[in-house]
Amino acid sequence: MYRRGGLGVECAPVRHHRKLRKKRLVPWPTDAEPQAHVAAAVKYVGSPEHKTSPSAAGPPRLRHNDATPCDPAYASFEAPTTALRDAILHGFVSEFVGRFPNYVWGPLDGRLYEARLVNQEQGTYKAYPLVHLEELPVDEQGLLERFASWLT
Repeated sequence: MYRRGGLGVECAPVRHHRKLRKKRLVPWPTDAEPQAHVAAAVKYVGSPEHKTSPSAAGPPRLRHNDATPCDPAYASFEAPTTALRDAILHGFVSEFVGRFPNYVWGPLDGRLYEARLVNQEQGTYKAYPLVHLEELPVDEQGLLERFASWLT
């Protein structure tokens, strides 16, 4: 609590939330490379800023202010990369940036993840689990409906 405007009124700080543009699942673009080629070219790279233990991303450097820690079970990036590639093969993608989807959604070990393109030349992604239904992208094709029960 703090005093605002010198009026002696105690108020909670005002938090401004910018309106986030809802992400959208889209059909595979007709001018894109075949899904199998794109899937073979991508990989999950993670980030040491989200790690609490050593991983393929390097020594951990967890940011304590806003970083969600990654599951230490994924110290090797083989399983997340396989899940990312499978999701692309299933067409769980957003609009493209260059030759890769900007976002990809897919399941891994009973959780639904959103992967974000971090290097459009190399096709590398970071990913994080989705928790709430509101986090799902607009999905006019209903491709992700089967995973909705995993979210709150």
